Parts: sequence; structure tokens; C-alpha cells
Amino acid sequence: MKNALFACILLSLMWLATSGFAQPIKGTYAIKNVQTGLLLRPEEARKANGTAIVGYSPVNWKCMTWDFQHAGGDAYQLKNLFTSKTLQPVTGAVADGIKLEQQPLQADQPNQTYEFLAVGQGKYRIRLKGTDLYITPSDGSGSVNSAIVLAKKKDSPDQLWTIYEQHPTQ
Repeated sequence: MKNALFACILLSLMWLATSGFAQPIKGTYAIKNVQTGLLLRPEEARKANGTAIVGYSPVNWKCMTWDFQHAGGDAYQLKNLFTSKTLQPVTGAVADGIKLEQQPLQADQPNQTYEFLAVGQGKYRIRLKGTDLYITPSDGSGSVNSAIVLAKKKDSPDQLWTIYEQHPTQ
């Protein structure tokens, strides 16, 4: 009887740990691709609207740091610390293979809200809310300044991301 009770308690705790009751992500983070090791940033740290979002080697810079603004559940809007802008599909279009670009952040904008879906310990798939498209490097081999696109879900580490807290001074 004690073993059955212990098993029930253990299963309940495991269910709670994986059932979406996680604390919201708060603060400023770098977003790193598991396969390439590159971080998300606006190309050449440009502030202009329409600047491509690319992968870049990890550096503790504001242009590579994102303020997570909780939008409910697992969803967030991401505000770049350097540009005060966010990422969205080019021209607002939503399609497989579409590149991401930088645009001014607008509250509750559907094409600027991303769901961070936990996949194992500390890893996420990042899905554009309301779609079946995930943030993915266009070049899985990790060339610097390669475009970041939206793509259909695939079983590949190039769609897995980690985050780590970052507080840059420049």
C-alpha cells in the first residue's frame, strides 16, 4: 500500500512539473540555437525597420539580448534591448520558409507573439503563436549572419533553442 501511495505521489509531482504550470520567463535573455550555437539578433545591429533577423556568434551585447514580455501561458513578445523592436515574418506574411525581420513592437500583435514550448530540460521550440511554424535557422550548419526563418515542425536540433539570462552594458 505504501509503494502504491508513493508511486501516485511521484506521478502527480511529475505531471505537475510538465503540465504547463511553469513560472513565466521574466527578464532579459540571449536566445541560442542548439545546433548552430548562434544567437538571434538584427543583422549588423541595425535599428531600421525591415532589418533581417540572423544568427550570430554569442556576445554579451544589447543587440543580442531580448526582453521577454509575457503575453499569457507560454507566449511572449520579444523586445530587443538595443533597438527596442521585435521580430516578425517579413511583411507580416505567415508561410513556411518566410524570413524574420525587425519591426516596431505592437502589443497583442499576433505575428509578433511566440510560444516557448519546453522540449526537455532547458530547451524550447519557438512557435509563432496561432501557427504551425517554428523559428529555424536557414543554414543548419551555422554560418554567421544566416537568415532566421519560420518552418514547419521537424525532428531536428536546428529547431531547438536555449535561453540564458544576459545583462549587457554595450
